[in-house]
Amino acid sequence: MTIPKKSLNVLVVDNDIFVKNLMSEFITTLGHTCNNVTNVNEALIAITNFKPNLVITELNLGEGPSGLDLINKISINHPEIDVIVLTTYRSPLLVDTNFKQFPLKINYVLKSEINSSNTFENLLQKVVDKKAIGNGYSNSKNEGIFISKTQAELLGLIVQGLSNQAIAKKRDTTLRAVEALVNRTYEALNLYESDSKNLRVEAVKMWKSSIINVR
Repeated sequence: MTIPKKSLNVLVVDNDIFVKNLMSEFITTLGHTCNNVTNVNEALIAITNFKPNLVITELNLGEGPSGLDLINKISINHPEIDVIVLTTYRSPLLVDTNFKQFPLKINYVLKSEINSSNTFENLLQKVVDKKAIGNGYSNSKNEGIFISKTQAELLGLIVQGLSNQAIAKKRDTTLRAVEALVNRTYEALNLYESDSKNLRVEAVKMWKSSIINVR
């Protein structure tokens, strides 16, 4: 394994402890210094104290501000910091349906694409060489199973565990309208009634995978 000539200070932001620790192990093995946190507030403190050259963040960080919020703050206050989005989600719209575009040039990488430490090494080395800075999100825009923004918002509510009735109340609409939207969303995901499958569970599994994209 080749140790890069330049060492980076890398901040990892991910609320999945296993993923966060695994990335930290990869990064330190490659000769870089790593700090890891689980949310945006911790990340902002670490940026001040740790002074990273690179931030690697998931988009969905659970309750509270998202990775998108963190990227916005970095672009305003620390534009010199390189950013890699390493995420489960093929589209940022699955995390925030109001998403328009990234405020700075980033690398957008799906976790499913990181299949070895060598892949991670190549990614970091490109940052060291200043070759990786670009909007990699465009590479994922035309792939996956597509749903609409409205369906993405609905799916996010289903993932939160809301019933159709609760969704109707939250969206200030009728139960029948929600049921119709749910059925159209299932169809878009190629999910159909089966004795062996719970469509709600299957939809949540797909949302947590890298399969779904948003038009």
